Amino acid sequence: MLSKIKEMFHTFPYIVTGVLWACAIFISIFNRDGLIPVSLLWQILAVSFLCVLGILIYPQRKMTKRESVIRRLLHYLYINVIVFGSARVFHWFDEESLIMNLFLFLTIVAVFFTVSYTMLRNDRKISALLNERLQQYQNKI
Repeated sequence: MLSKIKEMFHTFPYIVTGVLWACAIFISIFNRDGLIPVSLLWQILAVSFLCVLGILIYPQRKMTKRESVIRRLLHYLYINVIVFGSARVFHWFDEESLIMNLFLFLTIVAVFFTVSYTMLRNDRKISALLNERLQQYQNKI
């Protein structure tokens, strides 16, 4: 469980950054007046925290390819529920506007895949570094 908490703390800044970018673009397009309440900052942090909890869907063990795909899909659906639910609760957009809904949906796709790719790339770098150091250690012995 400690490793999950560490992973959540490691992922949280990436999610906050993605959500902040998405909000900046959304507000620039749909709210040109630019009046932003301070509460939006807390809402961004709260939504990001709820989104990072989606990591708990993944088990500590190695998953099969099929299980991995299913869990990623569930994670993505979870993120959509959180973001669209928060948007409704916090009145971020006009729920009846097809363009706003589509933009929000596409933004979720972009942030989800960007964060997923960034985390995967970082994990591969760490794995490669660990393998390299292990190889160096074994060559010394």
